[in-house]
Amino acid sequence: MNFIREFQRGQTGSNKGLPMGEGLEHIEQLINGVQGAMIYSVGAGSKVGKTTMVDSGFVIEPVLYALENGIEIEIIYFSYEIDRISKEFDYSCHFLYRDHGIDRVVLPEGKKVLGKNYVEISSNYLRGRVRYDSTKDAQGKKIMGDIVLVPENVIIALQTVYRDRIELLFGKYNYDTGELISPGIIKFYEERENPTGLRNHIMSYAKKNGRFTYSNYQTIEKGKTVTKTRMTGYLPNNSNKYTFIVTDHLRKLKGERGFQTKQIVDKFVEYSVEFRNWCKFTFIHIIHLNRSIADVKRLQFAGDNIYPTGDDFKDTGNLSEESDFVFTMMNPNDGKYNLDQHFGLILRAGDGSLLHPQLRTIHLVESRHCSFPEHFRVNMRGNIKTFERLKVTEPINYENQV
Repeated sequence: MNFIREFQRGQTGSNKGLPMGEGLEHIEQLINGVQGAMIYSVGAGSKVGKTTMVDSGFVIEPVLYALENGIEIEIIYFSYEIDRISKEFDYSCHFLYRDHGIDRVVLPEGKKVLGKNYVEISSNYLRGRVRYDSTKDAQGKKIMGDIVLVPENVIIALQTVYRDRIELLFGKYNYDTGELISPGIIKFYEERENPTGLRNHIMSYAKKNGRFTYSNYQTIEKGKTVTKTRMTGYLPNNSNKYTFIVTDHLRKLKGERGFQTKQIVDKFVEYSVEFRNWCKFTFIHIIHLNRSIADVKRLQFAGDNIYPTGDDFKDTGNLSEESDFVFTMMNPNDGKYNLDQHFGLILRAGDGSLLHPQLRTIHLVESRHCSFPEHFRVNMRGNIKTFERLKVTEPINYENQV
């Protein structure tokens, strides 16, 4: 690859990026789609939705677009919090809604779950972990509710989803042993490795999908001329192929060489930069934020304009510096912030009830390629991994309207 070749690629549309999907279009437009040879970092507190954002915007949507347009793509997914089967159930919920419009099931007359006459499609529901509300017998004794079974029409749709979507994405596995029969687009790994182990794994992948080029050079050592070899480039088998490498999450990496957590994270970030620059692989790093954002003094200083920054990334000094784009997420409704409004958006009604219970804010806090900070409001439905751009009529003091 050289300057002229890269210019030609851009003029023929090869660098326009992959879409992030419905609800994240305004972010996609700002960052010019999900590109090759990038490092994206997404940080948030626990249960805020960082994995949901990555799965939706950096995996599902780009993969489906690539498939529909004849673009080769492969995902290497290091998942140290969620196992493969759980992830398959999560994605199944997404496709039940996306392909079949099923996001909830109405319950039989007189039956309720958490006081409602319907149950939302979720991984727990499909796995038989949702019960009807408890009742009482004639003597007032509590009777535990039965499992809410999946109705026949949803089972039929789920079978189609599994055959056409899940096996395509994750591969086909033996029913009894769980052994992989045929691979999918997503190469899913649950076993924790240290940064060097991951580097070796990615290096092996790179060699199968291209070749590194080398040249000899001479140097002086102890007064003698010595010939050595150095890497000069990488030639992929398919220069148009996208390779995305997801790590969920960085603080779960296995230790090595007596490193502290910060050193472990920063070492893998260093390796990510190498592969981004040499092989044009794209990395999507997920990481937890520290708890300083909820600090009382910080809340008093920032007021309702508070949001997480790259400085809130936990146990790393290099991630925000080396990333091409750094995103943070926040749930302004979280009680620990004690917010009545956020960036001018009223959060609660007069009786204290939430006006936007699914609200999340996404913040582009650092970027090498566009202006920042930029702030976005979305509704997130984590159970089916979808986003909806939140449009409000109240005046807001973002620099750019969302």
